[in-house]
Amino acid sequence: MDIFDEELLKLWRNLNESQVEYILVGDFASHLHAKTGFGTRIEIWLKDTISNRKKLRKAFKNYGHGDFAGIEKMQFVAGWTTFRLENALEVDIITQLKGLEDSSFDEAFNLASKADILYVNVPFLHINQLIQAKKAANRPKDQIDVMALERIKKLREEE
Repeated sequence: MDIFDEELLKLWRNLNESQVEYILVGDFASHLHAKTGFGTRIEIWLKDTISNRKKLRKAFKNYGHGDFAGIEKMQFVAGWTTFRLENALEVDIITQLKGLEDSSFDEAFNLASKADILYVNVPFLHINQLIQAKKAANRPKDQIDVMALERIKKLREEE
């Protein structure tokens, strides 16, 4: 996966132009912090309000995905649902993040790091919260990411 992929940039531009409140989480956030390997999907934590879902609906429509009226009221199975971009990359929209059940979206958003990728501002999960989420997921690849993230965190603290 290429962080400069035009479909990703198009998605982020549309999310930002529609003022969707979101945070990149998962493998992509790990890569932005620690240059770990990319996964095969993008995971976006969505602030789960009706107004924000309306903004997401608008962003998808502007992206060219069609008009998903149901997104405003749909129940995300197990807290997430998947969409596919034009380049076949899967985008998981989640409304709950394992490991951060005691944190609100707003708290995480206020702590989120920001990446400027070809003039597109992309919020991604703070390293401490990402470590927490990866530890809670505890898959083998998450364990590897945790080690890399903890090394980066230690280097940052030493600076």
